[in-house]
Amino acid sequence: MKENRIRKTAWRLFWSLRDKRKQMTKSAKDRLESLPHRTKRRIVLGMLAVFAVLALYTFGKAVYDIGRDESPTIETGHIKPLNVNAYGTDED
Repeated sequence: MKENRIRKTAWRLFWSLRDKRKQMTKSAKDRLESLPHRTKRRIVLGMLAVFAVLALYTFGKAVYDIGRDESPTIETGHIKPLNVNAYGTDED
């Protein structure tokens, strides 16, 4: 009985959030459709410019950091090679 009430409450919350999301989406679409074409173009170009600057910065930083490995080198002298036969076991 209690489980049923919790389930109904959860579904009620889900549907109310879904309706609120639809209402907000419609409001945002109406607001954006009311903007002049020139303003829309400026917004899109501004977003593109921000994206391009951040992408170039990320790429440049990655290229700059390629040769700057400050981590210690891995020591592999203690690792011995395994004798593995054709069947994948290390029996001699």
